[in-house]
Amino acid sequence: MKFPLNWLDEIVKIPKDIKNLTDNLTMIGHLLDKQSLASQGPGKKDVVDGETIVDLELRGNRADCYSILGIAREIGAIYGIKTKPLQTAKLIRANKLERISLNIKTPLVRRAMITKILNVKIIPSPKWLSQKLKLYGMESVNNMVDLTNYVMIETGEPMHAFDLDKIGENLEIRPAKDREKITTFQGSTLTLTKEDLVWAKDNYVLSVAGAIGEKHNSISNSTKNILLEAANYDRANIRKSVYKHNLLTEAGIRHEKDLDPNMVEGAIARFIYFIKKYDWGESDHLVYDYYPNKISPWKLTLSLKQLADLGGIEISKKEIVKILKNLNFRILSLSKNDINVEIPTYRTDVTIDEDLIEEVLRIYGYENIPAHVLSLEIPKQITPDFIIQENSLRQNAGAVGFNEAITSSFVKEDLGSLNKHAMVAEASVISLMNPPSQDVKNMRETLLPNLYELTKKAVYQGADESRLFEIGKIYYKEKGKYLEKRKIGFTYFGKSEKSFLTFKSLLISFFVKSEMDIPSFNLEATLTPLSETFELSYGKKVVGYGGVIDEIHFAEIDLDSILDLSKKYQTLLWPKYPPQIEDITFDLPEKTKIGNVAEAITSMKSNRSERRIIEKVELKDIYKNSYTFRIWYQDAEKTLTDAEVAKIRDEIIKEIKNKFGGTVKD
Repeated sequence: MKFPLNWLDEIVKIPKDIKNLTDNLTMIGHLLDKQSLASQGPGKKDVVDGETIVDLELRGNRADCYSILGIAREIGAIYGIKTKPLQTAKLIRANKLERISLNIKTPLVRRAMITKILNVKIIPSPKWLSQKLKLYGMESVNNMVDLTNYVMIETGEPMHAFDLDKIGENLEIRPAKDREKITTFQGSTLTLTKEDLVWAKDNYVLSVAGAIGEKHNSISNSTKNILLEAANYDRANIRKSVYKHNLLTEAGIRHEKDLDPNMVEGAIARFIYFIKKYDWGESDHLVYDYYPNKISPWKLTLSLKQLADLGGIEISKKEIVKILKNLNFRILSLSKNDINVEIPTYRTDVTIDEDLIEEVLRIYGYENIPAHVLSLEIPKQITPDFIIQENSLRQNAGAVGFNEAITSSFVKEDLGSLNKHAMVAEASVISLMNPPSQDVKNMRETLLPNLYELTKKAVYQGADESRLFEIGKIYYKEKGKYLEKRKIGFTYFGKSEKSFLTFKSLLISFFVKSEMDIPSFNLEATLTPLSETFELSYGKKVVGYGGVIDEIHFAEIDLDSILDLSKKYQTLLWPKYPPQIEDITFDLPEKTKIGNVAEAITSMKSNRSERRIIEKVELKDIYKNSYTFRIWYQDAEKTLTDAEVAKIRDEIIKEIKNKFGGTVKD
């Protein structure tokens, strides 16, 4: 936004060092516009007709700064300079204005004020007015239109003037009707919806509220009397209309921000002041003011300790008070530890105690906060155990053939029927009041919906097989409490007729790989929305469940129930003699329990002694009914020879053949 310095200087004394001014404005959050200043170098300014202009990139939450007055206040806060009050006319409130009535038919109007200006003189704007608008970047139209723009730029409150003789007596602010149309003063035609807010007379739209006026009721050279309005609306509604219809006007840009409703009165009073000063019309100062829920200044507390903790510096109470007063915050009371402050209504961005801390720090100067070198000591354990365990399970799931999926914590509307916690009957879904979009307003109660969607996509794309897993949290409500649980979910699709057996073997392999006992599969469980359901349990403790939907096999396991089930081994000194490691692949019958195979290999002892020679066994790969085991041969008393290892290998092959019917695959 462009700010002519001579205009600012009318409200606050501008320092002579403009470079220092622009640097300070940048340091408190109002960055110089890089594009307009790039050709002149950092810290430079634009010059138009001999007048200096700074172009600032404003933050969206600082609605008060979209005005000359707002930036003047910021400059005053930086340098401790009082701003000059704007000259205004005194307003007189009336229950009704002669010849005109206003009916508000929507709660989206926070405030609306109207007044009449009679016997107006429509003339070219004087030089001071047209020049100000030119410096800002707006074309001059006539004195009335220009004055509405001038007051808007100066105060931040958009205004609109209607030709009073054209609009009739009965006005209303209401939602537009579906497919209702308006021809703007720019000549374009807009088709409106019920989401748009409009000023209207009967069935005729006069303006899109907060954005743009209708062509035929606008001010012209023949206008004799005008109706002036300034209003404040629900900004979310205005924002929708502005972007839907591409109405990024000066008014629309401001109305989509969190404007102060109390600016309405000041803008109307400022407009009437100029009308009287230059004898451009007649005003009785009467206004009709619709203001159902008046906004008053609010109170916040600044904790000196919290300021020091968050800011990293102790600032004297005297300096803090000075900064707050320079920001036009009223000091209500002081104590040893706190400062109670009243916030002016135009500072709509200062709503919590922490905002006060930010205000003090930015005016004090972030550059004045001393830097401290962080401790270089690295904790021995910086990662919680469950993270380490999760990562281990993630690797194990990948090792047995599953691909990891990372999905959203939200569930699409069309997958809602799958979003049911199968193990908790009283669980209910959690819906967000402000969802990222309307089709994903519910949080997931299970990992099923999103994994199902990904697997279904793979099937549609012609995949013969799909193996997916995900580690993540589910969310649900039970007996009034909001709960979240960590889960690992698996999906499997295969064209094989015996795909369940394949899925079961993969799950077993996962448990074996994770060095856990193999859970029992209870095939008598009934769990919606799945079919062919089963429960996974250790004794009486159910740790997971699964089933089938659309030929896709699914299982979900409670991480908190299984993470501590990994077998614990006694910690020994580093072995004196090195191991020999090799991979052996067995073809095993379909119903073979892989965990039992691994256990049989591990428990084998040498024929020469009772010492355990098989130090470790890992399942490394699975392909159909072929299973590859990695075996560590190690003797605590000597280095094993190749011949000794070959003999033990033969014993293993014999054991697996006799016990499980397995054969070695070359």
